[in-house]
Amino acid sequence: MMIKDYILTNHAKLRMKERNISEKELERVLESPDITYPGRHGETNVAKEVEKGKNVRVTYVVKKKKKIIITAMLIN
Repeated sequence: MMIKDYILTNHAKLRMKERNISEKELERVLESPDITYPGRHGETNVAKEVEKGKNVRVTYVVKKKKKIIITAMLIN
């Protein structure tokens, strides 16, 4: 288990619940993403296949050495 170096926004919590993404899956994406790329407004996007056919993308910004999780979504 990773040291919790992130903070979930209320928006991220809501989207994770709606999209059936667990905090454990989110942590797997953050720990070892398959792909990392910049967003349009300074954020970072990371994505990983957390289980067969379930790909999760997490968007965050870093403030004071903590990742502020903006949202999480399922991708194809």
